[in-house]
Parts: sequence; structure tokens; C-alpha cells
Amino acid sequence: MKHEVVDNVLIISGDDQGFEVLSTGVEGGRRAVGYILNIQVSRDFPHDNPEGYIRDTARSLQLKGGYVALLTAVEMRRIQVLSDVCATVFVTAGVRSTPSLGTINIIVVSQKALSEGAMAGSIITATEAKTRALFDMGFNFTGTPTDAVVVAYEKSSNSSRIAYAGLATHFGRRIGALIRQGVMSSLKPKA
Repeated sequence: MKHEVVDNVLIISGDDQGFEVLSTGVEGGRRAVGYILNIQVSRDFPHDNPEGYIRDTARSLQLKGGYVALLTAVEMRRIQVLSDVCATVFVTAGVRSTPSLGTINIIVVSQKALSEGAMAGSIITATEAKTRALFDMGFNFTGTPTDAVVVAYEKSSNSSRIAYAGLATHFGRRIGALIRQGVMSSLKPKA
């Protein structure tokens, strides 16, 4: 897995076989892709055709292969990238005093293959960790209308599958800690 920011777009690219992903983002769902994108948009981004905007962005980046994409008004310089032996987590978070102003995007790329249940469970764990971070920072809401999560693993992963991803599991605890730290760091005021 590699990642880079090009023209305000986080591009996470997999190996030759790409990723298996489960996404709650625009045109989300479960599928195999070559790329995971987090696209920075303006705060006044028109919401009438996000699919078209994503397609145009992917075309301009000349990506070869499928993709899933998230949209955010958070500047890419505020992205948090955290890794450990279990996963790499990418977080862009921006909220104001009400949940209607902001978005929190979380991308989890597991080092090991995930079962169907672990992929879905990782979304629950990500949501729980995000909520905990928001409460720890003094917010009284659990998220925003446009929050999205992508959970992925590289298809070439030869290791045994992780069966569960709840916070009581080793994998769940690890990604939960990374996500919580990432959300809090991304939301801290600029210095």
C-alpha cells in the first residue's frame, strides 16, 4: 500500500491485486478496487451531483482501475495518518459547534485479510471510536450527516483472516485507539 496527496486528493493505492473494501461513502458498498480516495472540496460544495464530481476527479488523476471515494472540506494538510502492526488509519475531521457543520472521514487499511463480519464490525468500531473522541473533546453529538468510513485490506494478503473487529478484540482495540487519536488530532485547533 502507498499513499500520497495530489491536487488536494488523498490517493491510497494497493498492490497489483488491489483492495477489498467496504465503504459507507458516496456510491459505497462492498467491492474490489485499485484505489481509495479522500477528495477535498470547498465548504460550499454543491451536493447535487457528488458522483459526477468524483468521476471527474478520478479521470483527471488518470487512475487505472476502480476506486471508492470520500468527500471532505477538511484541508488535506490536516490529514492524520496513524499506523501500527494491525492497520493504517487515515482521518480527516472537521466539525464546528453543531453536527450539521462538518464531516469526519475514516479509512482503515488492515494489514491482514478481514472476514465479511470483521469488515462490517470495523465500521461499528470506527463509529464507536469517533463518538468517544467527540465526547472526549466536549462535543455533545456523535457525528455529522456526511461522516463516512472505508474499511479495506489488500487482496494479496496471505495471512489468516481476522474474524471479528469489535472493541473487545485485539484488532478492534488497536484500530479503535488509532481512530480515536486520529479524530482528536485532526479536530485540534491549528497552532
